Amino acid sequence: MITLNKEILMHPDFTKNLEKELCELLEALMDAEFEKGDETDFDFIDECADAVNAIRSGFSAQALPLISRRDFIAKVSGSSSGNVIKIAAAICAVIAIAFSVNTVLNAENTDIISEVSGFFSGLFTNRIDPIEATDPPPVTREPSTKAASVNGITVETDEDFRTEYYIGESFSCEGIKVFAEYDNGERRLLSANEYEVITSKSFGAEAKTESVTVKYKSFEKALEVRILVSETTPVLNSVYAVFPENFEFTANDLENISLSQMQVYAVYSDGNETELSADEYTVETEIENGLFEQSALVTVSYNGCSCSFMVYKE
Repeated sequence: MITLNKEILMHPDFTKNLEKELCELLEALMDAEFEKGDETDFDFIDECADAVNAIRSGFSAQALPLISRRDFIAKVSGSSSGNVIKIAAAICAVIAIAFSVNTVLNAENTDIISEVSGFFSGLFTNRIDPIEATDPPPVTREPSTKAASVNGITVETDEDFRTEYYIGESFSCEGIKVFAEYDNGERRLLSANEYEVITSKSFGAEAKTESVTVKYKSFEKALEVRILVSETTPVLNSVYAVFPENFEFTANDLENISLSQMQVYAVYSDGNETELSADEYTVETEIENGLFEQSALVTVSYNGCSCSFMVYKE
């Protein structure tokens, strides 16, 4: 048991160094936890990150639930002896700063208490030098989603990403890397099942520039690829319309001509023909008033090709 009194709390070495020491050593604990591989305790890492953010934001009391826990003391006990002194001293600092009064520290590990007692005794009688902060080694880790939020995405591509396709080919997601950008400046590489790649239903149907959308949560980025015509790709050459043999190209009402018996075919460069359904082509009617008769020019269009015929008024 150690009593932290007001004289200790007000000491400049105490207020200057120990909060920083606790933050650095909590980060060291997180780094050590990341190195455990499959046995990594991510909940413990998140709690340590929250405690660091709370201390740096001036809310030291929020760290108390973590540092008072039995499993936290156990993890501290597993550190090197130098780190044990630093961490335990910093724990005392947080408790004293949180309450700002005479405070008694109770801990499960008597070795820690003994070393902390010697540390404080030496620190305030000038028998040992205050602990100097050292920068922890740089470690790349996932940001704690409790402490930071996503404010955008970045999409990067490598040499496996295809920028050109031929008509009839499907889009490939190979070579796409999507990063979530956090408001604390960190970024995280997303797995393929975390984001969507959206293409149009008619992707690859004709030669043009296609836009592909990458979406994560409410954030979107667009990629552009080109659809090309290969030498072996059949190209639409023309369209034509046919009617039954007894069909008469006359009508009482030229503005409402019935074309229910019309069949429309698309002709391709390889010689193949395909009958089109009524929802695949468009029909336009233009009324023409001649000197002696009235007629309508009917135009059938499909993908840039068209054919026309005349219908006369009875």
